[in-house]
Amino acid sequence: MNRFAELVGQDDVKKKLNFYLDAHEKTKRFPFLLLTGAKGMGKTEFAKETARGIKAADGAPKAFLEINCGTIKNAQVFFEQVFAPVIQGNEITVLLDECHALPKDLMTVLLTAFNTERTDVKQVSWRDGLYEFNFKKQTFMLATTEADKLFGPLKDRLTHIDFQTYSHGDVGKIIQKILPDVSFKGEALERIATTVRGNARSSAQRAKQIEMYCDTKANKNFGCKEWDDLCSKIGINPAGLNNTEIQILRALKDRGDCSLNMLSAITGMSRSSLQRDSEIFLLQKGFMKIEGTRKLTVAGAKVLEVVRS
Repeated sequence: MNRFAELVGQDDVKKKLNFYLDAHEKTKRFPFLLLTGAKGMGKTEFAKETARGIKAADGAPKAFLEINCGTIKNAQVFFEQVFAPVIQGNEITVLLDECHALPKDLMTVLLTAFNTERTDVKQVSWRDGLYEFNFKKQTFMLATTEADKLFGPLKDRLTHIDFQTYSHGDVGKIIQKILPDVSFKGEALERIATTVRGNARSSAQRAKQIEMYCDTKANKNFGCKEWDDLCSKIGINPAGLNNTEIQILRALKDRGDCSLNMLSAITGMSRSSLQRDSEIFLLQKGFMKIEGTRKLTVAGAKVLEVVRS
């Protein structure tokens, strides 16, 4: 059974999820999963596809409920507005997305609920209510981009599934799957893939741009010439660099090693924004390094050579 045939890449993730789904078919037990990885890696899509394989007593997939944890104010709201009316007593798979944003009191309650070494049923008392978790009926998955913010003891209760960056080959497959009517010529697809930031979401965004270009030209053939034209029209840079990242690399080339304060002054961005956003991609790609100060690497100098002026 090829459960994840429609999803590209993440072979290690697929193997683990298939194992747990196979085990569930025999035991009706499913671990509390924690899906972690950078934004756009497909965590939610994999969770939804996994949920389709978690069957209820009648053999049909359990109902699926996706909750953005940032919308939960406290444990009382969760129990009164979500758990009691929708989850308790029902066969359902629940995805707690952005689980690092769970309120602290609810994290504490879930820590108790997920302590199931000896039983599949756990009763939790909260305020004036008694709530029952039945893990033969209810399956819980959590997902986050910031696992470090999750309450440590709760994180230890969870089975971790880590998502990895997509290869250029995977990116190409995603784009081709989204655009089945477009015929990519020559090395166009390979060149396109090098400008995508290694995740499914940015692959889909790039595919949308290509679709708009093809629709505008009324031409479903897309080669290197068309790709160069699209890059020129909407400013797609080598390696998918944005203008701020290029500005940082040029500053390091022109001025030599720079402090974080210096880069902040040059770009007009705050120190925290540089550290949490622009610098991350440059470090991941090996275009810069930090050794006390910020330094341009050989790879960074090479990519600057092919960036449009």
